[in-house]
Amino acid sequence: MKKIAIILSGAVILRMINIFSPVSGWHSWRQADTGSIARNFYENGFNILYPQINWGGSRTGFVESEFQIFPFLVSILYSVFGINDTWGRVVSLVCSVFTIFGLYLLVRKIINEETAIWSAVIYAILPLNIFYGRAFMPDSAMLMCSVYGIYFFYRWTENESIKYFILSGLFISLAALIKLPALYLGLPLIYLVYQKSGWKLFTDLRLYILAILIIAPVALWYYHAHQLFLNGGSSFGIWTYGQDKWGMFSLLTDPAWYNDIFFKSIAERHLTYPAFILFVWGLFIKRTFTNEKLFDVWLIAVLIFIFIAAQAHRAQEYYTLPFTIPASVFTGKFLAKYLPLFSRKFKEIYKANKLITSFAVICFLLTGVLSYLRVARFYSSESLSQPIFKIAAEVQSVTKPGDKIITIGDGNPVYLYHSHRFGWTAMPQQIDSLFIASRVKEGAKLIAGEKNVFIQNSSAGKIDFLLNNYKVIKNEPDYIIVGLE
Repeated sequence: MKKIAIILSGAVILRMINIFSPVSGWHSWRQADTGSIARNFYENGFNILYPQINWGGSRTGFVESEFQIFPFLVSILYSVFGINDTWGRVVSLVCSVFTIFGLYLLVRKIINEETAIWSAVIYAILPLNIFYGRAFMPDSAMLMCSVYGIYFFYRWTENESIKYFILSGLFISLAALIKLPALYLGLPLIYLVYQKSGWKLFTDLRLYILAILIIAPVALWYYHAHQLFLNGGSSFGIWTYGQDKWGMFSLLTDPAWYNDIFFKSIAERHLTYPAFILFVWGLFIKRTFTNEKLFDVWLIAVLIFIFIAAQAHRAQEYYTLPFTIPASVFTGKFLAKYLPLFSRKFKEIYKANKLITSFAVICFLLTGVLSYLRVARFYSSESLSQPIFKIAAEVQSVTKPGDKIITIGDGNPVYLYHSHRFGWTAMPQQIDSLFIASRVKEGAKLIAGEKNVFIQNSSAGKIDFLLNNYKVIKNEPDYIIVGLE
């Protein structure tokens, strides 16, 4: 356990960088939503059944979304330590590190110690696993639940312990509650039980009980969440089939989509190209252990999810994070075979495979370097000097807590979040006298936005429109704030 303890310690250190930074920069949109829900839980009675965002405008603000257990846990920390984005990052970090440990346990059980160690190392150092492993987002919690759900189910297939049966159902259900697509884990579960019982799996009453244990909470929650939307709430667009995330199958006929997903996203951003090469090589290593094909089935399940939600994976890279779990195992298998640093046979294997082993060393080192460079670029955008924080401070000084505001920022709710105000997020193109008059009737007190956002959206003229027609509160080089009263 000493080796995995060192790996986990290193993973914590990597994820501690910028841990005290408030939400900003890369993927601040999704982080601001999560932070808003956590803060609203804390300020409005800890009702986990009514997640609330800040951009609902004149609506309730309750949002149709995944089960928000992640921000709920953060809100509990707020009640003890006070409101601070750091606690959201800490919860994500803890989940990420436990994911690494769970992956190690699973691979050690099914394959061997050497492969488990390498799989854990690779998963720990991949760039997006580092970044999202300390981002104020629920993805690391979903990944953790996925790994432990499969691990405990595998343990159940070994000894049929009721403890592992219940834990498996609990973790898989939580994974799907946190992120609905995690239901793809049903495929690896079916594989494991087929390996255990063959076609008798269809007559095993316990498996139907497990399915109910997993699916019933998921169905109940998403039904309730949809009622929030129908009764004056907002939505994260979970069910926008054929428009945003799901069902855009026409993309599958576009070669550019495959380039975007498998090369730009998976190879370049998620794995880095050196690790991608090792992953592909690892796919061709012979399966020699019982149930080792679990990771093949897991990979296939993730690929099915990618094809079904083609646009989601193209638009937001964090949807593809589950790919890194089986990918880390195949990469780990290659390294365990050709770079067995933790084996007594290392010298013997090195002499027999000098060229391949040297190549493995180079790829591994390059993976570390490229991961560092990518993560450093992400971290560099998390700066307190950004206009977001100046806008937020000014808004808080000229408005009351109950005042509603309009923010201009490509729809990004981060301005509302840091301003600690409810209201609307708007695109620069939307800004005209009619839009503003409608929002004023609904209670809007001011408009705030970065000038650069107007310029990037070919709407620089809107800046002069606001300055010439409304009360100027702030006209700084990088942002404006105008009053609407």
